[in-house]
Amino acid sequence: MSEQTEQATTRNRRDEYAEMTRRGVVAAARKLFADHGYERTTVAMIACEARVSPATVYAQCGGKEGLLGTLMDMWTTSPTVGRIIGDAERGRTGRDKLRILAEGYVAHAAEAGDIMRIVERAAASSPQAQEFMRIADGRHTEALEIITQGIADIGELADGLSVTDAARIIFFHFRNPQLVLASETFGWGIDRAQRWLLERVESAVLEP
Repeated sequence: MSEQTEQATTRNRRDEYAEMTRRGVVAAARKLFADHGYERTTVAMIACEARVSPATVYAQCGGKEGLLGTLMDMWTTSPTVGRIIGDAERGRTGRDKLRILAEGYVAHAAEAGDIMRIVERAAASSPQAQEFMRIADGRHTEALEIITQGIADIGELADGLSVTDAARIIFFHFRNPQLVLASETFGWGIDRAQRWLLERVESAVLEP
């Protein structure tokens, strides 16, 4: 093996180790933020959980704020989000599109609901978390406008309702706190909550 090849192999292994370390730190932060809250979790706690030094938490992930931002990105840019948008776009009718979207909300909540709660709760006291929520809400609304534009394009959007306002109505009804309120706080369960919220959105967004 040449010296150049050995150096490339060493770099690849170093990069792989760094990525494994980063993932471990992110997983540790996700668990601790959920268990103890963002404010009460310290970098030292994350380092201990991930079995790395506090310096590594800062170097690899930018400390607590960097980790919260990483989790927000995981929530808002996951492959699930792209799949939901694509599937909803391919729906033939407005009702098809909204049904696919409603099912997607439930699937996404199962995948990243803990992250959504982490960022939402952190935003109550952290200006940086508030900024992350603003970014997340913006990405959410932009995605919904793609779907509501599709409903408008097939002529099934309610009269006088703009694409933006239709997206906001869906956002209001299906954002995670509403889904949690209906399914958990009300004790309805996820199926009834999804069905009830979907009926509200259909009546508000689609033409009669």
